[in-house]
Amino acid sequence: MNIVKQSSTRSYRQEDVREILNIALAEHSHVSTELSYDQLLEIAQELSITPDLIEFAQSQWLDRQKVIQKNRAFQAYRRSKLQERLTKYAIVNSCLIALNLLTGFGVPWSLYVLISWGLVRGVDAWRVFFQRQGYTYDRAFQKWEYQQQKM
Repeated sequence: MNIVKQSSTRSYRQEDVREILNIALAEHSHVSTELSYDQLLEIAQELSITPDLIEFAQSQWLDRQKVIQKNRAFQAYRRSKLQERLTKYAIVNSCLIALNLLTGFGVPWSLYVLISWGLVRGVDAWRVFFQRQGYTYDRAFQKWEYQQQKM
């Protein structure tokens, strides 16, 4: 009896409620993999959330999912472009090294090309794998998005 009285006097901050519900839903997902829209509305009703607010939240969520999908597609595009550039780099530099070895000059001039072009490719790789925000990234994303819309 005492436990019931204690649980009814507890109060939680909004962030705590979100965290508790996220954990509960994560555990619930082991039993049932999906919730229907009606179940979502039922949960919202229990929390005194209006259906209009649920519709608004759902549209916001869908917009975020679209942005996430676009970012994934953009990252895949960037990786494929990097792979193309690295392939060209490897082919051209292999030919230059072979030419340098065949000519027999004492100074390995092909290494200068290999190193300088390699630095450029290294910066490209850094941009693809580690730069996911900032002005340069945003500009590249906008340019890619514009090209996608033209297609």
